[in-house]
Amino acid sequence: MLYQSPADFCARYAEAHSNGKVDEFGGESSVDTVTVVSEAPDTARVDALWYTYGHDPDSGFYDVFERTAFVLVKRQDGWHLHSEENLGYE
Repeated sequence: MLYQSPADFCARYAEAHSNGKVDEFGGESSVDTVTVVSEAPDTARVDALWYTYGHDPDSGFYDVFERTAFVLVKRQDGWHLHSEENLGYE
């Protein structure tokens, strides 16, 4: 997908995930923040922070933050998503 800038990616990602998601245990996740961490003329790194809460029958109630990193690259026609990596829970 094509983006005008790293900030445009942040806005579109936040909008696309504004309704959150539900995992297999019924835990609910929502996007907390989407931030441009670094930007160079031809690459950028963006972090999304997800907040997840729910109840697991074996361990009880939980709430965690999960970070996802994105690398965007600039080409002649605009910014493209190059990679996505789940950085785990905080």
